[in-house]
Amino acid sequence: MNPPDLRRLPVWDALQRPIAAVALVALAPVFAILWLAVVLTSGRPFLYGQVRPGLHGRPFKAWKIRTMRNGADKDVNRQLGVTLRDPMVTPIGRILRDVKLDELPQLWNVLRGDMQLVGPRPIGFALQQRLEREIPGFHRRLAVKPGLTNLGQVCVVENDAGDGLVRDWSRRFEAEMHHARHRSAAYDLVMIAMTALFAVKKAVRKLRKAPAAPADGVPVAAT
Repeated sequence: MNPPDLRRLPVWDALQRPIAAVALVALAPVFAILWLAVVLTSGRPFLYGQVRPGLHGRPFKAWKIRTMRNGADKDVNRQLGVTLRDPMVTPIGRILRDVKLDELPQLWNVLRGDMQLVGPRPIGFALQQRLEREIPGFHRRLAVKPGLTNLGQVCVVENDAGDGLVRDWSRRFEAEMHHARHRSAAYDLVMIAMTALFAVKKAVRKLRKAPAAPADGVPVAAT
């Protein structure tokens, strides 16, 4: 596998912080709705922060909307990955994780300069170390600043765990290295558009599957 192409894109890189700032302001109503949904269904806190390896392995705190019950992160096994079927994922959290809306607070990390809009997914130290032992060259992903989204996020739809963990991450790693070698402003913009389209399609599917409201007090049968 060829090493990542670390060519700098000074104009595009400089634009990412103001883009993140504008996005945070524009999405304020969305954050307000999500805050209500999370707090009313599973209490506080709304946000969850975890220290993760960033560029060259330097630690930073990545922020997400909390999707699991309080204390779930203390389980060592969950530090290696969580699936939508995990019983500690809250009902609203399952929707947020599926549509990828739980990642939106990482726009703050982009604004701070810890992350970029498109790049390798920031993962926990335990998972990074495990995969470095299992996947040749996996440490190379730390030569690139982590990103809010990437090709793996929209092509490898669900996280796998257990026996499928290494297979799942091998595909994600291949996608991350493709971006690192061919990174450009155009590539990133296409990825951002694909991510937005992915989220909209997921949300529409979930709305279509939602049970209709009962008519005249007649309950809707479970399917």
